[in-house]
Amino acid sequence: MYLFDTHTHFFDEAFNEDRDEAVLRAVLSGVEKMVLPCCSEKSLSGIEELCKKFPENCFPTLGLHPEDIDIKNVDNQLKEIFDFKFSKPAVAVGEIGIDLHYMKDTFEIQKKVFEYQLNIAVKRNLPVIIHCREAYKEIFEILDGYKDSVKGIFHCFSSDKKDAEKILNDFKNFYFGIGGVVTFKNSGKELAETVRDFLPLEKIVLETDSPYLAPVPNRGKRNESSFVRFVAEKIAELKNIDIQTVIETTTLNAENIFKI
Repeated sequence: MYLFDTHTHFFDEAFNEDRDEAVLRAVLSGVEKMVLPCCSEKSLSGIEELCKKFPENCFPTLGLHPEDIDIKNVDNQLKEIFDFKFSKPAVAVGEIGIDLHYMKDTFEIQKKVFEYQLNIAVKRNLPVIIHCREAYKEIFEILDGYKDSVKGIFHCFSSDKKDAEKILNDFKNFYFGIGGVVTFKNSGKELAETVRDFLPLEKIVLETDSPYLAPVPNRGKRNESSFVRFVAEKIAELKNIDIQTVIETTTLNAENIFKI
C-alpha cells in the first residue's frame, strides 16, 4: 500500500528551484498520492501545472484560506476560485476555516467566507479541508449546522483531547490530519498523547503541510511530501503497531474522503 499526503503545498515558491524533483522524490519514496490545497486565486495556476505534469499523483482543491481573504475584494476572489476549471476534478473545498491567532479583528468576514464555502461543498458534494487556529469553539458552532451534510479533515490537528472528543462525538464524518507536529519533543507532546491514547487510527490521515512543519529528524528544514513517512513511523511507535498498518489504514481513509 502506498503513502498518501493529504496536504502539501508543492506549488509554493519554496519549491521554485526544484519543484519537479521534490514531487518525484515523494513518488519514489512511496508517496503516490498528494492533495494540493488551494489557498487563494494565486494558487490556481501552480496547482494546475502540477496536476497536468503529474496527473496520477497530484490532485487539486478549490478554496480561500482565511489568511488570504482580501476584505475589499473577497467576492471577486471567491468567484475567480470557484469558477476555475482544472484539467481534472477538484477533490475537496479547502483550505478553508477560521484563524483567530493572527486575524481576530476579521472574524465576521472569515465566518461569512467559511459558511459560503461550506455551502459550495454541500452543493458540489465535496469534502472540506479545515484550517483552524485558536478557533475550535467558533468552528464547531458553525459546523453544527452542517454535521449531516459535510465531511472532511481537520487539517494539522493539534488541539487537546476535549476538542478531539467533540469531533469524534459530534462530527462523525470528519478525520484528523496529523503531520509533523506529532514528532516534536516538547510542543508536540500533548498531540502525541492524544494520538496514542484517544484517536482511532480509522480517523487519522497523514499530511505534511509542506513546506512547513517538517517532522523530526528534519525539523527546521523545508518540509516536503517524502517526509510523510516520518509521521507514519511516529504514529506506529505511539500506538505500538507496525508501520504498514498505519500506512494501509490512513491511505484507505484518505481514499474514502477524496474518492480517489
